[in-house]
Amino acid sequence: MSVWSRSLMVLAAGVALVGASGCSAGGAVEGPSTETSAPSASQSLQKVDPCKMLAPQDLKDFGLEGPGSPNTTLPWEPGCDYSRGDPITATVYKNMRQTVESAAKKPSWAMFKRIEVNGRSGAQAITKGATQARICSTMFNAGKGLIEVSVSESELPDDLDECAKSTEIAKRIEPEMPEPA
Repeated sequence: MSVWSRSLMVLAAGVALVGASGCSAGGAVEGPSTETSAPSASQSLQKVDPCKMLAPQDLKDFGLEGPGSPNTTLPWEPGCDYSRGDPITATVYKNMRQTVESAAKKPSWAMFKRIEVNGRSGAQAITKGATQARICSTMFNAGKGLIEVSVSESELPDDLDECAKSTEIAKRIEPEMPEPA
């Protein structure tokens, strides 16, 4: 074999090796990792599954039936719908673009009241379009975003405080969420 042919084969093998190591599509990496930093707060929030925020006993305690249905209407705000429940229905969202502070600036609120959820910055809010529908949301900061719990009364009569119920659920979820960034 000529020197030129061997050089070409070594070059081709080197290109294949570099390509295989640089273009891995999530395959396992052998050996110790060289990365020493912990995941960022936004990564922690990205790993949160809205349909796993409430344990089966929590669902039962609030009168919700599980499992919930994933709600992926907005990719940056995935949620989980619990549309079967008595006395309430609920949707739990994680929003990776907003914080309570930035959400407060939205012009869509009929009511936006600052509160704390287990010591975290939070708010109770009703959108202008939801005042007649009896829907109230409680949100709190988590990671580099927020967690939001929207509650509505599932049947008449309207004798339930939806904001109090959404806050009660948010307080149950909060201890398991990543700290605000």
